[in-house]
Order: sequence, then C-alpha cells, then structure tokens
Amino acid sequence: MGVFGYLLSTDGRTGPAGIWLMTGLVLVACAASAVLKQTGLSATPANIAFFVLLWPALIALPIRRFHDMGRPWWWSAVFLIGMLASFLFLMLDLTTTAGVLGLSAFSALTDTETYLQVLNDYNAASTEEPLEPVGAMGLGGVSLFLIFAFIEFGWLHLIPGNKQYNDYGPRPGAAAR
Repeated sequence: MGVFGYLLSTDGRTGPAGIWLMTGLVLVACAASAVLKQTGLSATPANIAFFVLLWPALIALPIRRFHDMGRPWWWSAVFLIGMLASFLFLMLDLTTTAGVLGLSAFSALTDTETYLQVLNDYNAASTEEPLEPVGAMGLGGVSLFLIFAFIEFGWLHLIPGNKQYNDYGPRPGAAAR
C-alpha cells in the first residue's frame, strides 16, 4: 500500500504509531498556519495541508485503528458524531451572538480580534445585559468536544491493538497470511 493508499483507505489495521504520526502532521500544519498568519505571510499552503489531512486524521486512520483493536468502523463514527455535535453547539452559540452584532459566525471564528472589538463596543454602548463572547451553549459544545476528544485520543493513542490476526487482517507490521 502506497502513501496515498495508507492515508485514504479504511481497510485493514493501523497501529498506534500511525496515529501518532498523523497527530504530529496535523499539529505541524496547525503550527505552520499560525506562524505564517502571525508573520503576515499567506497561510494558505498550511491551511490546505491541514484540510487535506482531515480525512485521514478524522476518518481513515481512526477506523483502521479501531479495526486494530477488533472493533467495527462505527466506533469511530460515534466519536466523530459527538465531536461534530459539539462543533454545532459552538457554531449555534456564535451565530446567535455574532448575529446580534451584525457579524457572521464565520467571521467570529476567523477574525477573533475584530469579533471581540465589536463585542466590546456593543457592550459599552448597550444598556442591556452585556453579551458574552461564548455563551452557555458554546461552552457546553466545547466541553462536549473535549470529553469526546480526550476519550478518543486516549483510546486510539494509548490502548494496544490485538496482537494476533483478527477479522480485519494481520497486526500492523506483520506479514499477511
């Protein structure tokens, strides 16, 4: 299996080393994007690399890692759905707050300095109760994300797979029989 096959396929098994490698690649892409943005250079290449790594990092490798532990693909779907639901809570909360301010939720996520400045200006001029940058629904979404991410991270990175052949093939690194 070539590099692209390894990154895109959900068949077979992947050991913890494959997950650690993908985690490192995603962190490098995030760090590169942040550094490029801070230096005023275009972060587009790093952002593209991050989005290209989303499929293997969120779908393909976790499914194969669960296969390594003898579990079916839907175990990965449970965690992915939980994390997507938490993102939905955060976006609904940002949409509500940003809508009051006349901004989009996308701008609240991508240009936080402007979002916070507009929020502070609104709160200073308003006689109503001040708006919070992230409300209870958004904090609930962040909390839900952290719970699912922590459990999945620990499970995929730390728990060893089956040492013998299972329904999904030989253990990673072993010759097929």
